[in-house]
Amino acid sequence: MTAEEIRAAIAADPALQALVPDTQALAAALSAGRVRYVETNVGVGTIIEVLGLATANPVLDAIYASPDYRHVKPLLDQGRLRLDSEFVRGALQAMVPALLTQEQCDALITRSAAPDPVGEYDVRMAIYNDDGSLRV
Repeated sequence: MTAEEIRAAIAADPALQALVPDTQALAAALSAGRVRYVETNVGVGTIIEVLGLATANPVLDAIYASPDYRHVKPLLDQGRLRLDSEFVRGALQAMVPALLTQEQCDALITRSAAPDPVGEYDVRMAIYNDDGSLRV
């Protein structure tokens, strides 16, 4: 988060305002639930592992049978389908509810998610002026 985003989040939330000037508590609260997507390549095996064979079979059958996914097939075969891609995450989301439940979609997407904490130093820099006075 940028300093502006941190200040805006604090300004918009009374619970965060109550934590000022505790930069550790603010960083922890701002970090809750934040994720970033890291490079994660998957193939058929990972899809079977995450979804289970009974669910993965119809999903994979639909992908392999559809000309819309003709360029996805080699990526799956080679284990190079990137779950960190916003496009791929959107395509998976589009399969809900026809082929996947939301929970199954989330289970696949979570494979590429990593915590994205807001640093205490970043919070400190956002809420304090150079002279040590509070900015927010």
